[in-house]
Amino acid sequence: MRALFAEQNKIKGWLEIMSVLAAVQADYGLIPVEAAREIEAGHEHIEIDEAFLREAGEGFAKTNHSLLGIINALKARLGPLGGEWLCYGVTVQDITDTQTMRTLILVRQLFIKEIGEIEHCLLDLADRHRDTPMCGRTHGQPGLPITFGFKAACWLDELDRHHRRLIELGPRLGVGQLAGGVGSLSSLGPAALALQQAFLQHLGLQSPTISWTSSRDRLAEWLNTLALITATGDRIGQEIVQLQRPEIGELSEGFTEGAVGSITMPQKRNPEISEHLGTLSRVVRHHAAHMAENLVHSHERDGRAWKGEWTIIPDATLAAGKALDLLKTLLIELDVHEQRMLANIDASRGLIYSEQVMLALAKKIGKQSAHRAIYEIAMHAYEQGLHLQQALHNDQAIAGLLTGAEIDALFDLGSCTGHCAEMVERVVNSIRLPGPSS
Repeated sequence: MRALFAEQNKIKGWLEIMSVLAAVQADYGLIPVEAAREIEAGHEHIEIDEAFLREAGEGFAKTNHSLLGIINALKARLGPLGGEWLCYGVTVQDITDTQTMRTLILVRQLFIKEIGEIEHCLLDLADRHRDTPMCGRTHGQPGLPITFGFKAACWLDELDRHHRRLIELGPRLGVGQLAGGVGSLSSLGPAALALQQAFLQHLGLQSPTISWTSSRDRLAEWLNTLALITATGDRIGQEIVQLQRPEIGELSEGFTEGAVGSITMPQKRNPEISEHLGTLSRVVRHHAAHMAENLVHSHERDGRAWKGEWTIIPDATLAAGKALDLLKTLLIELDVHEQRMLANIDASRGLIYSEQVMLALAKKIGKQSAHRAIYEIAMHAYEQGLHLQQALHNDQAIAGLLTGAEIDALFDLGSCTGHCAEMVERVVNSIRLPGPSS
């Protein structure tokens, strides 16, 4: 993906756009046919090498114009007519916006494929661990039993929405730019709108209904979609960071022999990939916020806003691509420690079942009274180091309301995970993906 944003390839893409534009303009009688042929030949044969980049850079330094140095470097390598008619009637933004959209169309397809592969990983995890019990936690503390399949299905459901967002974004993203100085197309003659359509159609882009030089919402939507996607990766990574802590030990990143966690603490096995996901996500969120600032334009063009995109769009897109690659690796190699999950449930000394006990007692004395009664017993059990089940058996008031057998039945783990398994099935059945290799 990095090649799509490389300087040489970007300029080569700009030259292709100029070549297509010249051919269409010649068809409409705006420039000489021979000039268009020379520009097309230049696109095929001009090499964007170090010498070209150095010359273009010197031209930029001399003119302080973002494209004129490149135009002059191209002119020196084109025929006598081609250089004179290069970029006739168009602006820098026509060229750069169009190339940006062509690039993002390709990236979007890569991301759709990558997210589909990640969803296959999560489908497998959710299905295999549909009934694997673990602590559900709120505020960082054990709350009630859930299943690991339920957690994985929550990740899957969220990621699938991002998958759909990328698909739905296609028609809005694939729109090119040909607007002229202020968006009026005044420089392109009486058939400008037809010319615009032919030009963009040759490049595989849609024509805008109106020039969008100062309307940057399409790109803001792209950046915000990347922020959503990478934030999900960060959320998954953060969960693994927490659950890999030795005192919890329920999940861990796959370990490769020879991997080093610290140069001073030899024993360390750090959740490196999970942490990388957090770093990359912060980069993308920062750029998405910057792009939101770029939505505010003055008049028909505003370099303060627009030129910032040249940095933030490639950087955020590459960071998102790396995050997706790492997330897939993380999930493929993830180790799930089922016995440790059970041990942590047992370590709660039955307190994790308190809701189920309270709801059973509520049928006898009402919910608020039941909550107060179980709260007092649970706090006593916590302070005394008792198992909640034993504390209930010891309590005379509870003995008058629930039999010993009824109390014991409330501590059956199989009945305490609610409808987690059913919801996993619902998520799994809602996902429609092509095969992993397609």
